[in-house]
Amino acid sequence: MSLDPRIEAAFEAENPFPLRPHLVVLGLMGSHSHGTYFPPEEPDAVDDVDLMGSVVPPLEFHLGVPRWQHWRYQEEELDVVLYSLDKAVRLLLKSNPNIVGLLWLREAEYVYRHPVFDELLGNRTIFSSLAASESFAGYAADQLKRMEAFDLDRMEEYEELTALLTRHGAVEEVLQADHNKIRHLAADWGVDPEVLRRFRSLHHSHFSGYMGAKRKAMVRKYGYDVKNAAHLIRLLRMGIEFLETGRLRVFRDEDGEELMAIKRGEWSLGEVKREAERLFDLVGPARGASPLPEGPDERAANQLLIRMHREVLGI
Repeated sequence: MSLDPRIEAAFEAENPFPLRPHLVVLGLMGSHSHGTYFPPEEPDAVDDVDLMGSVVPPLEFHLGVPRWQHWRYQEEELDVVLYSLDKAVRLLLKSNPNIVGLLWLREAEYVYRHPVFDELLGNRTIFSSLAASESFAGYAADQLKRMEAFDLDRMEEYEELTALLTRHGAVEEVLQADHNKIRHLAADWGVDPEVLRRFRSLHHSHFSGYMGAKRKAMVRKYGYDVKNAAHLIRLLRMGIEFLETGRLRVFRDEDGEELMAIKRGEWSLGEVKREAERLFDLVGPARGASPLPEGPDERAANQLLIRMHREVLGI
């Protein structure tokens, strides 16, 4: 795979420096890296082409007042997230499941690699620690909480309230409003302020805009969010394996078909919850017997970060 020209064009249109001289790595993440991608022709396909990477911004963004931290780009099938290298390293030190997989991809899944990335890849174990037990289990718990809190009636209520606010062109305004602004908007529109507060609560607690129309249709079809369920089981299995072996197996060659079956709605909600409960019970023993150190090597990570900045910036 090569770097999509849409990404470079959008980056340069929205940022004060060009992408390629500063790009450290860009890799295929999500369902592509897990081997669970559903192509668009699949009946229940809702997968994007997820790409993640890191950037070393120009020197002025390290020495001056402005800071460059991250950038996101969504266009058609593309969903791209780029972090500054220092932010990426901070997330790696916490064993953040959303980014740690970037260091454990298969060769073909790296869309772009600056030569300096090889040093990061060669030192990936300095970020590995028992922090993975809390981070992977914590992210899985969030998935489970969202899945358990979800129901079709709540989704329909949310959609009705979204339609109401869309007619007023004020979805973002309500989400950002303080208590007094909510009362003012409600008075203008002749609705109870509790209606607006209910919308905010549903949005932040259950939806946060993460579902497109097709995914909502899948939830109605199966009675729960099957993609969310697959994330839950995958996170737990990956975290346990990482604790047990010290290696993160991103590509799911052994259980990929099973994860895809969950995404197709072939598991009942009860089956998903029972498997999740079984896996949560395994996290503690895996942590207790893990070869991983208590924490990451922050000193080595800091030295590595400095070297990489110097090399990319030529200083």
